[in-house]
Amino acid sequence: MAEILGLGCTHAPMILFPPEHWKNVRKGLSSRIPNYQAPEELLTDLGDDDGLAQDKINHQRIMDAFAVIREKLHAWKPDAVILIGDDQSENFKRENLPTFCMYTGSQVDGYPFHAASNNNNVWKIQPETKFSFNCPAEFATDLVKFVIRDGFDMSSSTELAGWEWGLPHAHINPLMYLDQDAELPILPLFVNCLGEEAGDGYPPRPTAKRCYELGQAIRRFLDTRTERVAVIASSSWSHFFLTEKFGRSAFDVEFDKKNLELIRTGQGSKLAELTPEELQESGDHEFLNWMITLGVVGDRPAEIIDALDAQSQVSFKVFAAWE
Repeated sequence: MAEILGLGCTHAPMILFPPEHWKNVRKGLSSRIPNYQAPEELLTDLGDDDGLAQDKINHQRIMDAFAVIREKLHAWKPDAVILIGDDQSENFKRENLPTFCMYTGSQVDGYPFHAASNNNNVWKIQPETKFSFNCPAEFATDLVKFVIRDGFDMSSSTELAGWEWGLPHAHINPLMYLDQDAELPILPLFVNCLGEEAGDGYPPRPTAKRCYELGQAIRRFLDTRTERVAVIASSSWSHFFLTEKFGRSAFDVEFDKKNLELIRTGQGSKLAELTPEELQESGDHEFLNWMITLGVVGDRPAEIIDALDAQSQVSFKVFAAWE
C-alpha cells in the first residue's frame, strides 16, 4: 500500500509577482466585468495606497505558507507527485477537450514567466527561461490503465503540443515555489474546471461527485502500490469575477469558510454533494481540483496552514496538508 501525503495550494497568477504589481492584476480582472462596482470590503482593503500595505501582508503570508508546504513535500521524499490543476484553454482547446487527462510522458516543460515584462517576478527570472521536470511515465501509465479498468474513462497524453508555453499556470505556478529545481517526479493531471465558460463548443465541467469518485479510484490504485506519493490540489477557491451571486464583484467568503471547516474536521466527503449550480453561483469552479485530492485522502482532518480571505486577493486562497 502506497504512503500518501495530501497537499493543497493556490496557483493564482499574482503569486509570481511582487506585491507592487498586484494592483494591476485587480484592475485587469475588474475591467472584464461590465459596470463593475468594487464592494465595500475591497475598498477597505485598498485603503489610501491602492492596497499596497495589504498586498505586502498577504504576499508574505503566501510565501510563508508555500514554505511550509515545500518543507513537508521535500521531507516526504515522494516517488511521484500527482499535481492536479485545470488547463484553461491553454493546451486543450475545444477541438480536443477531455474532462480529465493524465500526463504519461517522461518529461514536461514550461515557461511560467512568458507573459511577464522583463524580470518582473519574485525571483527576477527572465521571461524566456524554461523549466523542465522529470515525470514518472511508467507509474502514470499504470495509473491510467488501472482507473480505466476500474470503470473510469481517463484520457492520457504523452506530450503537450497545443500551447508553446508547455505546462499551464495551474501546474507550473505552484512548482515555482515547491520544486523550482526539478528535484521531484511530477505527474500532471488536467481537469476541465472552467467548462462551458471557456467559450462556445466547450463541454460542461465535471461534477464535484465525479471528481471525488476519480480521487477514490486513484486511491484504489495507490492501495495496490508501495510508492510514496504526494497528491497536490492546485487552485484558489471562490473567484470574484466568477461569483454570480454577487454580480461578479466579490468572492464568496461565507461559502468557502463553511467548506473549509468540513475539510478541517475530516468531513471532506460531504463536499461531493455540492451541485454544479452551487459552485457556479459561488465562483468555485476550480474547487473541483481539491475534490479529487479529497477523494484520495478520504475523511482525514486537514491541517489548515493558512486561508486568505481579503477581497484584495481576487480569490479565496487556502493552503492545507493531510499527513
